[in-house]
Amino acid sequence: MPNKLFGIVEGFYRRPYTFKQRLDLIDFISPLELNTYIYGPKADQYHRENWHRAYPRAKLHEFAKLNERCEARSINFVYALTPLHKPNIREVIKKIDSIKELGVTNFSIFFDDIDVPLTQTTAESQVQLTNRLYEYLMSKLHKATLSFCPTQYRGFEKTEYIAYISTSLHSKIDIFWTGKHVVSQEITESDVDKITQILQRPVLIWDNIFANDYIPGRILRFPYRERAPDIIKKIRGIVLNPMNNYRQSKPLIHTAAQFFADPYNYDPKKAWKQAVKAMGQ
Repeated sequence: MPNKLFGIVEGFYRRPYTFKQRLDLIDFISPLELNTYIYGPKADQYHRENWHRAYPRAKLHEFAKLNERCEARSINFVYALTPLHKPNIREVIKKIDSIKELGVTNFSIFFDDIDVPLTQTTAESQVQLTNRLYEYLMSKLHKATLSFCPTQYRGFEKTEYIAYISTSLHSKIDIFWTGKHVVSQEITESDVDKITQILQRPVLIWDNIFANDYIPGRILRFPYRERAPDIIKKIRGIVLNPMNNYRQSKPLIHTAAQFFADPYNYDPKKAWKQAVKAMGQ
């Protein structure tokens, strides 16, 4: 669908994908008409734990190649940074600049899974940084995007934190949401209506249905399911956070792509058969 984002967020814990797997992933999702790949693996210390440190030259070279491959496949390559607690805007811009210089124009700021209170003070700090980064990107790039993962990224609780985010974060910045839970067994049209009203914008769903970093060693084998077809017209998009096991994630991604393409005629059982046949698994 035009102007919507469908694709992959490599946002899991434990073992990340390799550079070769990421190149293959980009080639894999392109014919499935998925248009987004977000880089944000928790195990990348330069993304999260030591986010303020500069990437080695070899890693920057990989990002440049990933961005080039995405551009060649009409896919949005998004670099995500998790600046943790009380981030300094100058340090954030310095880090983002090192990626921007490679030709990357799409970015995301993650504040997920950090130990901070869900107060207005926390929200003010995060919003101030994110809005300033957005303004900076708009001043430097002809075309740029910025998305935001809040610390409160699930459920419907109307905290003072989320109230401030909804009214003060720039309206052009997409907000991630995982559903009722971190791993949501279902996402209904009513769920989407509720969160849209709370956040005052269509949400970008970070879908953990296929994540297995919290159940290491378990390989998931089921199709994309329990997502109401009517949500597609009401959201900004959906990005799948897949398994750590790249090869085994392919049929799962394949089924989700079928849903995104034609949600009203989607049949999970049929989609699974088609995916397994296509993947030779």
